[in-house]
Amino acid sequence: MAVHGPAKKEFTYVGKRLSNDNALGKVTGTAEYCGDTINERTLHIRLKAGTITHGRVLSVDTSEAEKMPGVKAVYHAFNTPDKTYDRGRVAPYENMPFQEKLFDTHIRYMGERVAAVVADTEAHAAKACDAIKVEYETYPAAVTMEDAMAEGAPQLFEKGNIYHTPVMGIGDYDACEGDLITKTSSHFGRMSCLCMETHTARARYDRGNKKLTVWTGCQTSFGIRSTLGDFLDMPYSKVRVIKPLMGGSFGCKQETIVEPLAAYAAKDLCADVILTYTREEEMNNNMLKHNLDWQVESKVTKDGIIKGLNARLLMDAGAYTTISESYARTACGKSGKVYRIPNLRVQGTVVNTNTTVNGSFRSWGSSEWLIGCENHMNQVAKELGMDPIEFRLKNVHKPYELEPIHKCTVGDTHFEECLMQGRDAFRWEDRKKECAEKNASQSRYRYGIGMAVGSHTSSFYPYMADMGCCTARINEDGSLILRVAVHDHGCGTVMAMKKIAAEVLEMDLDRVDMTEADTDNCRYDYGCYASRTVYVLGSAVKKCCEELLEKARVYAAEMFRTNYSHIRYEAGEFFQETDPANRITMAEVACFCLEPKGVDLFQETTIQSFENPGVDCAHFAEVKVDTLNGMVKVEHYLAVHDIGKAINPDLCIGQIGSGIQQGIGNAICEDAKIDPKTGQLLIQNLKDYEVANACDMPDYDVLFIEDGDANGPFGAKSIGEVVVAPVAPCITAAVNNALDTELRNLPLSPAKILEALEGKEA
Repeated sequence: MAVHGPAKKEFTYVGKRLSNDNALGKVTGTAEYCGDTINERTLHIRLKAGTITHGRVLSVDTSEAEKMPGVKAVYHAFNTPDKTYDRGRVAPYENMPFQEKLFDTHIRYMGERVAAVVADTEAHAAKACDAIKVEYETYPAAVTMEDAMAEGAPQLFEKGNIYHTPVMGIGDYDACEGDLITKTSSHFGRMSCLCMETHTARARYDRGNKKLTVWTGCQTSFGIRSTLGDFLDMPYSKVRVIKPLMGGSFGCKQETIVEPLAAYAAKDLCADVILTYTREEEMNNNMLKHNLDWQVESKVTKDGIIKGLNARLLMDAGAYTTISESYARTACGKSGKVYRIPNLRVQGTVVNTNTTVNGSFRSWGSSEWLIGCENHMNQVAKELGMDPIEFRLKNVHKPYELEPIHKCTVGDTHFEECLMQGRDAFRWEDRKKECAEKNASQSRYRYGIGMAVGSHTSSFYPYMADMGCCTARINEDGSLILRVAVHDHGCGTVMAMKKIAAEVLEMDLDRVDMTEADTDNCRYDYGCYASRTVYVLGSAVKKCCEELLEKARVYAAEMFRTNYSHIRYEAGEFFQETDPANRITMAEVACFCLEPKGVDLFQETTIQSFENPGVDCAHFAEVKVDTLNGMVKVEHYLAVHDIGKAINPDLCIGQIGSGIQQGIGNAICEDAKIDPKTGQLLIQNLKDYEVANACDMPDYDVLFIEDGDANGPFGAKSIGEVVVAPVAPCITAAVNNALDTELRNLPLSPAKILEALEGKEA
């Protein structure tokens, strides 16, 4: 069920429930993903995985592999460049660690690739990989953060294993006073991004024009272009990256993981090659969500006003640092987005361990911060004897208050509306009584309710300059070609752009053509991060189409031989204000531009984003806990979101549902377990990795607050990442309410719940 706020204007497309633009191709099986683009000449790459946790490759014997049928090349550390790149870098001016190589003699985690075979078929390549013999020297390993931080720990890099973020905050926490001092610890386990489409990159090198073309389902085509260009010593003009249809990301396809090897092999062999991860490789060699620990302390007055908060983050980067330093800074930097905290101090520590790499995950720091923050705030409310909603109403930001870390406003926030409307829609007080009655009527099942609030970004600003570019052209028949470097994860951002353009130009959606990011055919864009696509690129599309319409209006006035100010536009036709019956179509204007004017009817627009409005939300959950086996069932869920304006409500509701499902997994079952001795990822398949399935989903309601942001396209703000941010602490709060516990070590597995219940009985 979805409840929407009152619409301020009736639109033709914006706000209407329309399907994803490639839904037909997906359900009929005709949609082409990267792996579907190959041909009979495409060569296949398979990888040889290392079998030690930490050590050095002494030799690689490829003699047998090279003799096998179909083998074109065998690569390893001794015949490939001793040159580093960084999988997390998205722009050439970023200061990143640059620690990875195609193949390194220094092995840092179990399963790290040590060799690769290029062959005419995937089966031939895989069989040849089995024939490669590798000799190792083993080193002591640091599998846990405690191991890696200990004195005399084995060092993964010359810089050491530890990085401390700068201290962030405002005021003086030590000097501030409060009636209640509360301390909490929260733990967050590893998760797999679990995209249905595993990482795939196809690369083709044209010997004739010395140009490399790469197809990859990614979040940053221009970022990958710069990484490949620098690594291969090629000018960016000779590297083209095309983003095809994509089967999900959830953050991991922000990283440049499979592309460097595919591109190197294509250039080395002057061939067309493809590298596709198996599911095991996807889980072990991709990026996991960081495991981390928060220590949070606060000082609060007896009437519930936060006076100060002090928090420390400990985050596991895994074997390569990549974006983890930036990630920790971002998680700490989001500590001022939700609550007014006059005295705030936050610092993070990042640790390299001999485990699979951790990295980008949906919400990029927001869910990480909220695990520590919202768990803590629920504990504070409990110790105060105060309702958690009332406690938050006293402390959440009001509109346009200053966010202290980055010194910008939080925008036209709607925290209070989210909380109050959610309280009513969820029937908070009634459910509280109903849970108490159900708990009193029987002893096996315990019912509880919980809630949490959250926020996320709509652009990069003010962390860095943000901009969006769009090119639009009217064809001779009046249809539109739109070029904007969108990276659609499968959630419908291409449709959102089409709807914005069609709304401005008042034309049918099927007359708008748009492809996704292509570094040769689109203007520069950072990529799909910070939930910026609709807010920033959508604004660029809207302004570009508005300027194109005005340009067409000028030519229409010339055709009418009248003043520009007298021309009106409606549903693809121009007419004079004084003679509405006399009309000229957009197609006629486009043809007039070509002949006799000799110009193309197009517009190119670049916008800069100087705002970053928060996208506030309040989530509410009711759970049932089986005290016999420790199983948790989410019975009902409500998500209240300040969205500005839903461009496509159906897709926004779908995003929220996916966030709830992902957050349930984080809260109660998903755990990418690591062997404490070897650092090996213990589960590398979908059969054994526990996720929240469709049968685990509760009935959920969505309430949109659509007040319209002044700077977003038709008032829209972001939605894609904030939806997952408060889910885990919300469910944690409900479990603790049901059991009268203080569990904060996620996921809340049956074993942890039973242990807590046994402790209560003791």
